[in-house]
Amino acid sequence: MTRDAVVVGGGHNGLVAAAYLARAGLDVVVLERRDVVGGACVTEELWPGVRASPGAYTLSLLRRRIIDDLDLAGHGLRVDVHEPYLFAPLPDGRKVVTWSSRARTHAQLAQDWSAADADAYVAWSQRWARAATRARPLLLEPADRGRWLEAIGPELLEGSIAGDLAAIPSPEVRVPFAIQGLIGTLAAPDDPGTAFVAFYHDLGEATDPPGAWGFARGGMGAVTAALASAARAAGAEIRTGAEVERIAGDRVVLSGVGAEEIAARAVLSNADPLRTARLAGAEAPHGWRQDGPTVKVMLLLDGLPDFPAWPGPEPWAGTIDIGFTLEDLAAAAADARAGRPAARPWIEAACQTAADPTLAPPGRHVLSLFCQCFPPSVAADVAADAAIARFAEACPGLPDRIVDRLALGPRELEARFGLTGGHIFHGEMLGGQLLERRFPARRFAGIDGLYLCGSGAHPGGAVTGAPGYLAARAVLEDLGRV
Repeated sequence: MTRDAVVVGGGHNGLVAAAYLARAGLDVVVLERRDVVGGACVTEELWPGVRASPGAYTLSLLRRRIIDDLDLAGHGLRVDVHEPYLFAPLPDGRKVVTWSSRARTHAQLAQDWSAADADAYVAWSQRWARAATRARPLLLEPADRGRWLEAIGPELLEGSIAGDLAAIPSPEVRVPFAIQGLIGTLAAPDDPGTAFVAFYHDLGEATDPPGAWGFARGGMGAVTAALASAARAAGAEIRTGAEVERIAGDRVVLSGVGAEEIAARAVLSNADPLRTARLAGAEAPHGWRQDGPTVKVMLLLDGLPDFPAWPGPEPWAGTIDIGFTLEDLAAAAADARAGRPAARPWIEAACQTAADPTLAPPGRHVLSLFCQCFPPSVAADVAADAAIARFAEACPGLPDRIVDRLALGPRELEARFGLTGGHIFHGEMLGGQLLERRFPARRFAGIDGLYLCGSGAHPGGAVTGAPGYLAARAVLEDLGRV
């Protein structure tokens, strides 16, 4: 029996692709190595009675068309905008606070910093909002550098986030915005291409207003649970505990006793480019950069300590950025490039249990620390120690609240989620690996019938669903179904 399509990997993009193919009437099977679908977009019971998302942790970029086409709300997805949007406490008691409302952020910055900072923020934010309106539709279109340049200009596509933020007078105010240009990226704020990384993170459609970030109720696994439900409802088969040993032309061979083979007219890989090449027996893509600079630390807490900069529970409901200075952000990248763990790592933290009490029992919270920059060989616990100490500079009570922890460095991220090199985006998203220089959906490694549907394909990483959508569209076009 020959299936119409086999999807290797049940991450969010693989599930998106499967759902669209099944909706078009194709016979589709998804093969997932783990015992749970979702890839790095999951909710797991990390401690008894305590559920959390050890991979992706907030949601914005999932495309509205995918949400609506697949009726993900009807399959249980609920997303609540988190407020504040960004909270950046400083060790001296000052703070930078932004909200999903531009007007509210303007008032906050004018109060905490200066009218000049507030006005410059608004001008910057309005410029980005206009560009984002033009760019959002392009995420569901094949790569076209000319259209992107027309939509956002060379400064946003190729410039640095430090340069893009230069009009904001206070350097401290720039830091949390600059961090958005470094997420998942081994780069300093002055590096070319970091403006686009930040801008890409502003292209969200999963919440209202567009560009805002939120928590999926039940954790990020609620996203992939809804996608899996939509795929199954359309007729797709999803198998867990089904590890693929190799891709042999139009056949996928499973590992284990018997080495089951599944023939298909199209094979879609949700794995990263390096792993996909290895499975297909192809040469590794030359020059592809996929060493992840990130360590993820999950902290089980017995309560939420106060920030001297903002006592009380309110700041815990949003995203918390620990970076302090632009020089510290640059130094972290320099350390990792030299093969050293960052002496002063920067951190983006989130505590969804503060906003969603269904994830943990009373008196327990989970703090997710997304930490950079580190070399691939870093010992995860060494990085965790440095990150906790760094966070404690702005929140001295944190160490005493820690009950347990889970530290995932690049090697652990690879082992847990199948991310080669531990790279959350399946490869750097700087200029040399964007648009036409990222992988198209079709003919991966020059192999007919092999499609790349994961984050290594255009348009790139994060929970967008766009690579899965584009791969499904390519398959349907090639099979004459559209």
